[in-house]
Parts: sequence; structure tokens; C-alpha cells
Amino acid sequence: MAQHDYPGNGFSYRGSIHNHTVHSDGAGTVEALIAAAARAGLDFLIITDHNVLADQSQQGWRQGVLTLIDIEVHDPELVPERNHCLTLNVSEDVSPFARDPQGLIDAVRERGGLTFLAHPIDPPGKLIPECFPWTEWDIEGFTGVELWNFMSEFRPYATNKAKAVIMAYFPQWFTTGPWPEMLAKWDELLQRQPTAAIGGPDAHAQVYHLGPLKRRFLPYDYCYRAVNTHIITPEPFTQDFEHDKALLYDALAAGRAWIGYDMLHATEGFSFVAEGREGVVHMGESAPLRHGLTLRVRTPASGHIKLIRAGSGVVAETKGRELRHRPQQPGAYRVEVWKRWRFKSRGWIFSNPIYVS
Repeated sequence: MAQHDYPGNGFSYRGSIHNHTVHSDGAGTVEALIAAAARAGLDFLIITDHNVLADQSQQGWRQGVLTLIDIEVHDPELVPERNHCLTLNVSEDVSPFARDPQGLIDAVRERGGLTFLAHPIDPPGKLIPECFPWTEWDIEGFTGVELWNFMSEFRPYATNKAKAVIMAYFPQWFTTGPWPEMLAKWDELLQRQPTAAIGGPDAHAQVYHLGPLKRRFLPYDYCYRAVNTHIITPEPFTQDFEHDKALLYDALAAGRAWIGYDMLHATEGFSFVAEGREGVVHMGESAPLRHGLTLRVRTPASGHIKLIRAGSGVVAETKGRELRHRPQQPGAYRVEVWKRWRFKSRGWIFSNPIYVS
């Protein structure tokens, strides 16, 4: 476990949400995923098999990783398939509610759980046309959205077999960030209600064949060094499962988190806070719009920092490691940080918002 101090008496932890095992359509056992997470130095791992709650007796602190088992729910009879939902902090199988998305969200909330819409914007590809977007946008009461689904980002890039082979061996050449349409949808939601965001690998680690070629695409070890969710807690993990589990889910529910593409450069050391008379306010929290309120961003390496107000776009930006801004309007303010690699700007850090009211 690699605990990091965070401004305002907080603590940050890095982990992976949205992972599949042999209990659904993943290639690895629960034990294999935990071992890969430990090798990557993750602090937590959330397994979300399709429509099955795997053996929760395997939850706990395993090989130094806080391991949790939840469910990704969808209606298997819906054609075309769509409306996948990550249901977290559940102790029973809620997949029977899958047919009615609002009913599912309500049932999970009544049980004290969280609901994140999985890969809500999920464009098809020329070579791989199947996709699983979210279409029921009249719902309410869900916790948040999966802003960056790592695996689904690659599908549209596979426009032909040759490109698919290159992508299988060099996926880092293709990674860019969340879909622009997803960022725009999140800003639309934020103008109506607080909406937390997470990122996940959607890890399956399946082997694909093309003629004589055989390749495991995005193995677990690779995924856990790529797109991660970093949480902020008010007190440190203690290795007590129930205590630490509550801290983790509370952080995700509030949006005290950022999404980091840690393969590009480790994102530990990032911070986005509001500083004012009330002290330090974290992501997912509210700060009153008063004289002297300052939004401050710090990054562990240089990048293109953008401060965005939902509905207004970029309100401040700089290239470097720090940005300060005094907001003039209420709203949901969030941060994007981009870095160039191989002649292309790539998404590096995506914060949850601070709500200035």
C-alpha cells in the first residue's frame, strides 16, 4: 500500500475499477487479478463481473491490495445490447433489476450502493461494430459516470486488420483520452446535478487470433499501469477491511477522486483544491463564492493544465505545473491536464469538480 498525503489533511490512494474475471468474460481468476494489481502497486481493486456477484469471501486485504467484488449489470435480453451499469458496494445480486435502468438505480441506492454508468459514450468501430452505449438519459439518482473506459477507446481505431495488429502490440501509440462527446455529456450533467466520475480499464485480458497471429490484448498487468482512479480520504487506510472499504466507497460517492493515465507519467502528487476562509475544499465538495476564493491546481510534472467550468468551457489554462484562478461565477469547476507524447497531445489527468456555490 502506497499512501500519499494530500493537501487539506487528506490521503490519496490509487486503484482500478471495472475488471472482469473468469466468472464472466475475463481471462483471469480473482487470484490472478489480485496478483497483477499487487505487481502494479495498486492500493485497491474493484472486480465487476457481468451479471454475477462473484464469491465475496475473496474480498479483503489481499497481497497488500484492498479487494472488493461488485457487479456490472445489464439486460442480456436487450437487443442491441446497451445500458451497462457498474453497481458498487452491493452485498447481493442486483442483476434481476437490469430490465428497468431506473429501477436498478433505485434498488442499488436503497441498499446503500453506488451506480456508475459504464462506457456511456461507446462508438462502434469499422472492424468491431458492436458497442454498448448508455441510451436511457431520462434516469435520475445515479452516482456518476465512467468518464474514461480504457478498453472501449480502442475499438474505433481498429479500422482494418493491419491497424488492429499494430494496436495489439503497441496500444500506447493509440491512447488519447476520454471521448470528447463523453466530456461534453459530463459537463451537461454537471450543470443539472453533482455527478461523480471514475475511470476504468474494463479489463478482460482476452487472447485474440488473426490468422497465425495470437496476442493477449491489454493484459491485466498493462491495464493496472494505465488508466486508474485515485481517491482522496479524510483519514488513512488502517488495513481494517470494513473501515477502509467505507472510506473507499465514500470517496467514490462524493467524487473525491481523479482519473490518471499513470502510464504516461505517474499522477500521484496531483492536487486540485479550493482555498478560502473555510479552509481547503477538495474535489466533490462545495465552496462558497466569496472574495479571495482561489482554485489551485498542482501537477507532478509539466503539462497543459485546463480549468473548465461546466457549460462555459475553459476559463483558465497554462503550460507548467501549477495554475491558480479566482472564480467569478458559481458552477462546477474541473481540471484536465494533457501531455504530449509521440507528437500527440494525450489525456493525462481528469479531476472531479469542485462545486462553487
